[in-house]
Amino acid sequence: MDPVSPNTLAYRGTALDALEELAKTKTYVELLHVAHSLWCGSSCSRNIECNFLHYKMTDPQASKKPDLVPNHRYNKSTANYFTLMGGEGYEPGFTQEHQVNFWPPLESVLRRIDQAREKGDFLFCDYTDWTKKQNSSAKQVILCFCRDIIQWMAIWNGVDLKTVPLEMWLAAMITTPDDLCIPPLDVIHQKFRLYGRSLRDLVQAMVDDNWGRDAVHVLLSFVRQLIFQYVEKVEFEGTVNSDAGIHAQAGQHADSVWDSIVLRTHTGGTYVGMILISRIAGLGMLEENWILGSAANSCISMDLAKSAARIYHVDNHQPTLSFGEQNKQSTFERRRKVGYHSVYLDTMDDLVDTGCPEPLLHAAGTFLGVQLVHRYWERSLGYRIPIHPVMTDTIGNIYGDEPTDARLDGLFHLRQLISGHKAEQETSAESTLCPDLLAACLERQRLRTSAWKPDHADTCTGHTIHTQHSSYSQPGAAEWISDVHRLSQRANNPKELQKLLTSLVIVNSTPLSVDHLDAVGSQDDLWALCMACKVDCSKDCEWLAFAKYVWKQFASSSTLA
Repeated sequence: MDPVSPNTLAYRGTALDALEELAKTKTYVELLHVAHSLWCGSSCSRNIECNFLHYKMTDPQASKKPDLVPNHRYNKSTANYFTLMGGEGYEPGFTQEHQVNFWPPLESVLRRIDQAREKGDFLFCDYTDWTKKQNSSAKQVILCFCRDIIQWMAIWNGVDLKTVPLEMWLAAMITTPDDLCIPPLDVIHQKFRLYGRSLRDLVQAMVDDNWGRDAVHVLLSFVRQLIFQYVEKVEFEGTVNSDAGIHAQAGQHADSVWDSIVLRTHTGGTYVGMILISRIAGLGMLEENWILGSAANSCISMDLAKSAARIYHVDNHQPTLSFGEQNKQSTFERRRKVGYHSVYLDTMDDLVDTGCPEPLLHAAGTFLGVQLVHRYWERSLGYRIPIHPVMTDTIGNIYGDEPTDARLDGLFHLRQLISGHKAEQETSAESTLCPDLLAACLERQRLRTSAWKPDHADTCTGHTIHTQHSSYSQPGAAEWISDVHRLSQRANNPKELQKLLTSLVIVNSTPLSVDHLDAVGSQDDLWALCMACKVDCSKDCEWLAFAKYVWKQFASSSTLA
């Protein structure tokens, strides 16, 4: 089929070639600039007129086919009957224009990220769990959001989803950074995979299926989403109660919420969602305002429904939130809620009046999703609802059998080892890792956090870490510890690691046994330490701490009877 996205991109090549350009980048500032250049070209001045970071809605033109679709049932005449966003109904006059140029704050935080990565390629928040649902593993996170995607896509499209596998794979990929803090460069460099598929695999599939410029729109929009999602997660601790950060800057105006709406849309990934819906429905080429407006309204409608279901307040990033001194003004945030609600109603009228196709109007006003999709009930409850066997079979039929790979499992579990010791980050996983190595993990996390927040450098973990021991000076100790340390680069999964470790000799020609390893921690625990070394080795490396601990406990002469 012909592309549905408007012919507005500066780049005219294939999506695969565009991905090759993106894959050459080494820093996050560079990634942003390359993606922007592909979208806007080299002449864009990177101001509020930039169409890559901002939504410039053109004046709506009346449809040549009046009354092509009826007015949406939830509209300016009916909104005051419901208590969404405070229940104050519609008010005219809220603009659909930007007040904030996203370029300066976005580049600023990306430079900070790049500077922190110079001290260690693994940031303090990479691969953390953002669902607040007590997940036991990365596999559970992915299984559940694939369930959510199936439910959302069923509501939006009303078709047999097994007939549109590529759209389903893409929908799952763009949902990932909402639930996990995924470093964008890991995705671009093919280190992150979902059900065995990398981003390159999906781009190749779009090119093979003749998606044309739709594939480039999907790719660049997803890169934009990855960047904004990463920024909001990295910034989160510093912006909750202050006026710093991109969310705070977008939320500084009481009578203008458009900046926050567009920011919400960028992180929500709904621009890509509207392209997928349009391709499934075979709509043909769309007006740019239809994609932008329906993408924005699909996010707002979710938030409106969440506000009625008392779920909205649980979200970390609420578009109507005010920051800093303004956070103390109850009227300020109430005003922003009225504006958020009213812009939704204005935008929906514009979509209807200009002849936007019904599938996009339906997606732009799907309040039903919050009531039916398990994702939102779980967010309210704070824990997972078991997946029904029928849904389990459906997930397998569409996506496959292995949601994660060893890399993702290890990095996710590494984060759980740390977060399990923070009361505010509940997890259902229990660590069996010995206290000495757990202390090493906590200390390494402290160092990673201090690379991002210098004022964190002097904080204490509360654990005593023994970096020296008399046994380390024994003959053969340095060589043995070094050999164990190097094993991390040879193992590709937990089983391979265990096989390598049990081939080591400790005392009296006795091999290191599974029982020895179990006394240190579970197979998942040890693999997490190994993955930490693979992605961010240093003199304080968690795996080096493991090698020293095993020598001290089992291999040194002091352990001889």
